[in-house]
Amino acid sequence: MTLFKHILVPTDFSETSREALPYAYKIALTNRSKITLLHAITMFEYDPHDKRHSFAAMDDLYAGIEASANAHYAEIIEDANNHSRDLVIDKVMQRGISPHEVISGYAKEKNADLIVMATHGRSGLSNILLGSVTEKVIQTAPCPILVVKKPDHADLKKLVFNTILVPTDFSESSQKAMEYAVGIAKKYRAGITLMHAVEVRFHPAYYAGGVESIFDLDPDVKPRIQARLEAFLQSFDVSGIEVKTKVTDGDSHNEIVKLARSEQYDLVVMSTRGHDEIADYLIGSTTDRVIKRAPCPVLVMR
Repeated sequence: MTLFKHILVPTDFSETSREALPYAYKIALTNRSKITLLHAITMFEYDPHDKRHSFAAMDDLYAGIEASANAHYAEIIEDANNHSRDLVIDKVMQRGISPHEVISGYAKEKNADLIVMATHGRSGLSNILLGSVTEKVIQTAPCPILVVKKPDHADLKKLVFNTILVPTDFSESSQKAMEYAVGIAKKYRAGITLMHAVEVRFHPAYYAGGVESIFDLDPDVKPRIQARLEAFLQSFDVSGIEVKTKVTDGDSHNEIVKLARSEQYDLVVMSTRGHDEIADYLIGSTTDRVIKRAPCPVLVMR
């Protein structure tokens, strides 16, 4: 079973963006996938209504940029060959108005099955303040995105997906996330934990009275959610997979990150959309918060 036939790895050649490469190599070797390295050459001051701000000015610089990019690509290809001669890697440069538009557009045009990228690139801290390219790709990409942080080691044999955490709010979007998690679990012989966090806001008077959890007020909540999780699982073929369920209470993003860290999960699989899409858009989605704080890679899909 091939989950991902075509893996797209955007790069700005920064050290951070290269953190995605070991994960791309691992997945490509397991699935016999093709990797495409994509470097977006953009002109942020482009204005279609002002002829002075056009790509004509970039034509003079393009030859130099291309030569520099090819040199970086040669380094990456050499690194890939050091890992395995079986890796099939293409390298592409495209011009566009913004990096995320180039990345998402190319992924759609070439039917990429997966985008693998780091949490941020050259601009570093400003991404946290202004919204990173990665976040914009997550909002626009036509396929799942694996968002990674620097691995603890470069040995692909030690880069594993043995344990997978799948948060769910029982929405249709979270069903899609579970489908991918099941496919990955079967491919890598991994176990899955399906979790749901019950988010309830209490009036301060309840805390004064010693109530700290919805489970204190209504002991039946936990078994009811547990039953929903079991029913949710009935829609998937999880034969041969060790599946656990977990019910917690608290803010979803905090509970997901806390569980991923305490149980040392190798991968979180989740959707960017849930029941509360408008609130997520206004205050920052659960997914965005998990990506920024998770101790492991996060596979997200729209």
